[in-house]
Amino acid sequence: MLKSHFNLKDKDLESSKMVEEEAAASPSGEMLLGEHEEASVEEQPIVYPERRLNRSEVSIRLSLLGKVAEGDGYTYLKATCTGMSLTDISALKSFKHLQFVDVSNNNLNLDALQAITELPFLVFIHADKNNLRSAALKKMKYMQVIIMNYNHISSIHDVYQPELSTLEVGYNKISRIHFESRMPTLKCLDFRYNLIGDISDLDFPNLDSLYLAGNKITSLVGVEKLVNLRVLHVRNNPIKLLNGFDPALTKLQYINLRNCKVATLKQVKKLRALTGLEILILKGCPFMGGIGEETAEVATEEDDAELRIEILASLPRLKRINKGVITPEERTEANDMMKVWLEEGENDEEELDEEHNEEDSNED
Repeated sequence: MLKSHFNLKDKDLESSKMVEEEAAASPSGEMLLGEHEEASVEEQPIVYPERRLNRSEVSIRLSLLGKVAEGDGYTYLKATCTGMSLTDISALKSFKHLQFVDVSNNNLNLDALQAITELPFLVFIHADKNNLRSAALKKMKYMQVIIMNYNHISSIHDVYQPELSTLEVGYNKISRIHFESRMPTLKCLDFRYNLIGDISDLDFPNLDSLYLAGNKITSLVGVEKLVNLRVLHVRNNPIKLLNGFDPALTKLQYINLRNCKVATLKQVKKLRALTGLEILILKGCPFMGGIGEETAEVATEEDDAELRIEILASLPRLKRINKGVITPEERTEANDMMKVWLEEGENDEEELDEEHNEEDSNED
């Protein structure tokens, strides 16, 4: 289901992704190479038995009564044709007023899915769990939301929709975030559980939410260009150093670093540049006593009270650490710790030589 900013008011920033990620594992597949991440060994597409959707089947799967785009009548605006083993959805073209189409859990390839591009008022397509190897739908005038999780997509370089606001392509085989044509309307990008290792080329000045959990990202350098970013979700990545954050990121309120490799308070203090940060998730990181990996113990383990105070003293604007809202008692203790630090002079010499060397190597 849609977990984005398609005409929705802000929800709790953590709940939108939690259920799927608790049990998630990185998708299998070849590491993709080349200018457009083409695989060195081309996978043979699966051929499914033909299964055509017919008009009568669509008719009983219509919902969401609303005004037609011309405003002179009412009709059903949504078709839900899921779990039908479909290979052909041409019948949808007869329902020209459709604005929302869900064809998840079928056997559609991109050619078959192109039928929906002939719907003149379509704004939303949900096509999870199909046989898609590309997300490059033909240009549509009003298309705002594309959801294609759990497919076989290896590149999004050729995706272009002039009004696209949300793109969800989690659980695919994408190794690079790159679009040949700019889409300034993009507000939400979801690339969970792909093969992405680098975000330095990101250039989406209007982006509000970025979901990158379960990739191979080691550095957040590049995030500083996302000046309107509000939500950054990079859980389950091998991120150890928190470089890349800049005071220009004034809207960044929520960062999820759960099960990353952050090991020291010095790294946490780098987030002081973020004047709008209110929620920080560090559960499962070595600094919080974890091992930087998803385990059953991490899910049930209580936060260390002293570490919470250290984090709050370092980032006093926080309203929540992990799942726990900051209490008045914690804030008082953090203020006392800040006074002690000021009196004694803050000492950041806790870093290991190994981490200093790693920072140096990242700058080369």
